[in-house]
Amino acid sequence: MTEWRIALGVLASLVATALEADDTLRCGSRLVALGDDRAQVRAVCGEPALMDPWDAGVSQVPGRLQVTEEWTYDFGSRQLLRVLRFRNGRLRAIEAAGYGFSRPPDGDCAPEMISQGMTKYRLLRHCGQPQSAEAVHLLAPPRRADGALDGLAFSQGQVVEVYRERWRYDFGPRRLQREVTLENGRAVEVREGERGTQRERQP
Repeated sequence: MTEWRIALGVLASLVATALEADDTLRCGSRLVALGDDRAQVRAVCGEPALMDPWDAGVSQVPGRLQVTEEWTYDFGSRQLLRVLRFRNGRLRAIEAAGYGFSRPPDGDCAPEMISQGMTKYRLLRHCGQPQSAEAVHLLAPPRRADGALDGLAFSQGQVVEVYRERWRYDFGPRRLQREVTLENGRAVEVREGERGTQRERQP
């Protein structure tokens, strides 16, 4: 069972990092395209599986921050997850983020399943809401395709707007907690924390 969980976590990481951008998305017989507004997308594709407004309260990026939301559509295990990013109410990006899910979440999350590159939706599907979470908007160095910070770009003064979240998962006293850093809806760092304290569920 442990080997299966680890393999699943690795697979989730691989498919989650294989993001492909598109200009349109087909929902049934109709299309949505970059530039459409939120109401148009909802009318064509319905309600998303996850609607994620990047709102962290007081912004640390005065005068620069745009209103941003990510919508994730899950069309089942035979189709790719679609992540739609809106800025100021207009569709600005469409990405594929690995295959969707065919059944409801079962809450059977193991620490090994949490890996760098996972989208927020995939993390929530596997492990549910974290025990604690905090978020902030900031300016940070851009990241390379492999997820590492681009030191060269930063040395040249390049920064990008980032919505950073820190989530903590507690798996009980027999296992170490996991501290997950997400940037713009993707896990960029996963660290082991202290031994858990939450009471373990009874079988």
